[in-house]
Amino acid sequence: MKRMSMVLAATDGAGGYAGQYDGRLITWTGGTFQDHGVPAGYTAVEAVDENAPGSVLGNASAYPNGHAFVFENGGFQFLGKVPGYYNTKGLGMNNRGDVVGTVFNDIRHGSTAAFWPSGDRTHPVLLDVPPLLTPVDIDHDGTILLNEQFGGTWLWKDGVLRQLVLPEGLRESRGIAIRDGKVLASTQLGDRLWTSSDTSEEVPGTMQTTALDGSGLVTGWISPRIAAVWSPGGSITTLPAPTEAYGIVVGDNGEIAGALQGNSGDTPVVWRRG
Repeated sequence: MKRMSMVLAATDGAGGYAGQYDGRLITWTGGTFQDHGVPAGYTAVEAVDENAPGSVLGNASAYPNGHAFVFENGGFQFLGKVPGYYNTKGLGMNNRGDVVGTVFNDIRHGSTAAFWPSGDRTHPVLLDVPPLLTPVDIDHDGTILLNEQFGGTWLWKDGVLRQLVLPEGLRESRGIAIRDGKVLASTQLGDRLWTSSDTSEEVPGTMQTTALDGSGLVTGWISPRIAAVWSPGGSITTLPAPTEAYGIVVGDNGEIAGALQGNSGDTPVVWRRG
C-alpha cells in the first residue's frame, strides 16, 4: 500500500501554511484547506517557502527536469530561465518576493547560484560568488545565506561576501535559515544561532533545528523525536504531542507548525504558544 504523507513546509508567519500532499500543492489559510494541484505538464510539486503576503515558492518536476515557480494570485508563475541553463530550483523567498535558488542542466554536473528580483522574476541574475558556494535562504533585506562545500557558511549582500565566524575548533557549518539578520546553522558539535557574523550561541543539548523567526525563536526536535522550541539565552521547551513529533517552521506570530509521526504517514500540527 502506498504511504502518502501531507507535508507542511512553509508559513506566512501569521497562521497561513503551505506544503504538499501526493505531489500536489496545498495551503491552509484562516483554517481553510485548499488543493491547488499540479501545473500542466508536470507530475509533482514541492513547496519550499512562503512570505508574509502569502506567495508560495515551490518547485515543479517532470523527470528529469524541474522548474521553480511562485504560486500567487491563484496561479503558478514560473521563474525565468538563465540562457544556457534549462532547469531552475527555488530555495528561499523573502517578504519582498525576491527569490534565491540555482540553475542547472544536469544536476550531476553541479549548479549555479541565481537570484530572481521581485520586480522582474522573468530575468534572473547569476550571483557573482565562487562556484563552491550554494544558496540556502534569503533575508528580508536581500542578504543571501550560502554554504561552502566542505567549508563554512557565508552571507552575500550587494556584491559583498562575509563568512560566519566559527568558534575555536570548528571548521565546517551548514546554514539552515536566515531571518532578520539572525542565522541558524549546524556544526559538527551541534546547532548554533548567529546574531551577527562574529557572534553565535550554541543551541542547548542535542536539539536538531529546522527553522527560526525574526526574534530568534527556533524549532526542531530532540531525541527521540520530541518537538521542541528554544530562544536565545533560554532552555529548550518541549511541545506536547500524543506521538513522536517534530517542528518544521515557526511564524513571527509565535506559532510552531510541524508533524505528528504515525504508521500511515505524518500529520500536520500547529502549536499555539502563550
